[in-house]
Amino acid sequence: MTPRVAIACSGLGHIRRGNETWAATVAHALHHAGTTVTLLGGGPDVRVACPFFRLKNLPRETPITRAWLSWHHRYLLEQRTFARSLIRWLRENPHDIIHAADPALAWILQRTTATHGARVIYKDGLLLGPPWCSKFDHVQVLAPYYLEQAHAAGHNTRGWHVIPHLVDPTRFQPAADRAAGRAAMFPNRLPADAFVVLAVGDFSPSSNKRLDWIVSETADLPAAANVHLLLAGQASPADLATFETRARAALGARVTFAPNFPADEMPRLYACADAFGHAALREPFGIVFLEALASGLPVVAHQFPVTRWIIGDGGTTVDAESPGAMASVLAEWQRDPAARHAIGQRARARATAFAPEKIIPLYQSLYQTVRSS
Repeated sequence: MTPRVAIACSGLGHIRRGNETWAATVAHALHHAGTTVTLLGGGPDVRVACPFFRLKNLPRETPITRAWLSWHHRYLLEQRTFARSLIRWLRENPHDIIHAADPALAWILQRTTATHGARVIYKDGLLLGPPWCSKFDHVQVLAPYYLEQAHAAGHNTRGWHVIPHLVDPTRFQPAADRAAGRAAMFPNRLPADAFVVLAVGDFSPSSNKRLDWIVSETADLPAAANVHLLLAGQASPADLATFETRARAALGARVTFAPNFPADEMPRLYACADAFGHAALREPFGIVFLEALASGLPVVAHQFPVTRWIIGDGGTTVDAESPGAMASVLAEWQRDPAARHAIGQRARARATAFAPEKIIPLYQSLYQTVRSS
């Protein structure tokens, strides 16, 4: 008998960042692989094949809380209110395993196991590290590096499991006709003959995605190089307006914005680009890397060990705190389409290591291990 698994994410349905994408993607793939899985979120707009239940909570982006609380406290409040509904739901709908990536939510579930009866797996997607992960009996880390670092620091990692994020290469594919895609998606905004660099992140001033660094690196390239920046990501109207003003001052018409882009349309967005840039200095994993690789885009990013492992030979890593380092790589790729194409082919091949048929068996093995522990 397969374990009954619930994957819970407090922001799912009203926020779209890494944890939310992970929850929906993994639940969808597990369902298609025959695992009994239920997805639980705090918002209404979730399209998945498996059963989904919306649970009451106070979302972090509620206007009244935005006016009075910091992001950290809003997120904490969202998790706590969601946890109350989730524990009640688990008592009425018993499951063997509850898998969560929101840290406060996971810790509340861990402390109330006797109440709801499910074993808890915490996925560390926020780089809270060994001191926090050691609170849990069962932990998912996203790369071998994190397990190695915990070992080196003397932590007990007996219940830790390395399972990276996944990507569906049948959904994210290299562009068949890039110029036509640009004309359809961004008419008169994305030149057909430009070298387009895509960056995906968050436009808020507190974000660690450093989209502003990508802007400055692109601005360092001469206008004659015909490099155009395509920026996508989460944004409030105020944050977007502030960021766009600064980006336009640096790049003029050589930047196009795609804020709050629909998840279903992301493959078409990647298909508009020639390369992918990411300037975060310490990305826990970066699902966007997998999406770019599967789309056949060469990737340039910071030289964090996990990022190097993900990208493999599908791109290059540089010191993203060194001015001009990313710009130099992008200029080289712009000048040499043949080399860029070859790297893109290697990127596509690298993405297959993270395909569902490779990753989902790791989840299924984890769930069997946890249930029998």
